Amino acid sequence: MNLSFHRSSSCLIVKMSGELDLSSASLFRDKVDEELRKTGAPNLILNLQGLDFVDSTGLGAILGRHRQIKLSGGKMILTSVPPKVQSMLEMAGLSSVLQTERTDRDALKVIESPFQGGAPR
Repeated sequence: MNLSFHRSSSCLIVKMSGELDLSSASLFRDKVDEELRKTGAPNLILNLQGLDFVDSTGLGAILGRHRQIKLSGGKMILTSVPPKVQSMLEMAGLSSVLQTERTDRDALKVIESPFQGGAPR
């Protein structure tokens, strides 16, 4: 599991590669949580383009970050989700819980939009 971190004005972007499974989930959790604390970023984008495999433990780690971000009032979006990872999300029933966008740029537009749910208030 390799992670690289980038910061935008309102978001932490994490590019992931390798496998997110039982052996790497705790490293993923610890590193992402540490970066979120260090940067103070309220929102999180997980770019999964380089992710080759994810198991139930890895899905649980992703879901845990989602819960944490949501509880603090932020948004978490998955981007560049490979087809086999997308099918794992669907099989686990998480595709309706975890928002996905095609690219990091698309996700940033959603996060930085002044409108909630796409409609003006």
